[in-house]
Amino acid sequence: MKHFLILFDDIPIDKATVKSGKNSLEVITAARCVNVGLFISGNLRRDVIISLAKGQPEDLKIISFPGAHLRRVSPDERSISFFLLKAISIVEDLVMDSLETMDNGIEVRRSSLKAFLESVAPTRVYLSTPESAQNSLDDADYENSLLIHSGTRLDLIQENIVRTQRELRYYPHPERFILDVNIMMDMKKAS
Repeated sequence: MKHFLILFDDIPIDKATVKSGKNSLEVITAARCVNVGLFISGNLRRDVIISLAKGQPEDLKIISFPGAHLRRVSPDERSISFFLLKAISIVEDLVMDSLETMDNGIEVRRSSLKAFLESVAPTRVYLSTPESAQNSLDDADYENSLLIHSGTRLDLIQENIVRTQRELRYYPHPERFILDVNIMMDMKKAS
């Protein structure tokens, strides 16, 4: 299982922009992350979870698309945008440290980054931020790992959130980061 966590400052979304197809850049990026992470493989990837989070590390609103449990979610941007709209409206009303699962398998939760990491309990944590070293993707083991992409500096060790983290090459576009990791894992499985 690979779990991607993509951190956004905000994901501005409303019904009018989703209906008209004039989504914000953040919504487009979020939809592409779900599409690339779960659907670009010929079938739905059951071994991948895509989590999209908005807010600050001490108070995140997280929408997770677990491939193993998703139902009625299609790969097109408009469909994913409607699900994001509904999920964000639910997560906005959640109290801290709560979790709700939508009828299609999408999970929405509100928690700190530390509590989220404790709940998913990854074997390894990989971090891709603008300050990350330019480490290659191909020599890492991503099974049972959490791969975090953030456009801002994030030091989980210094904040006592994890004991170890490994830095990966930074990609300005998180959907490309997800795609490259999935391709690398597919190539390892094939060999």
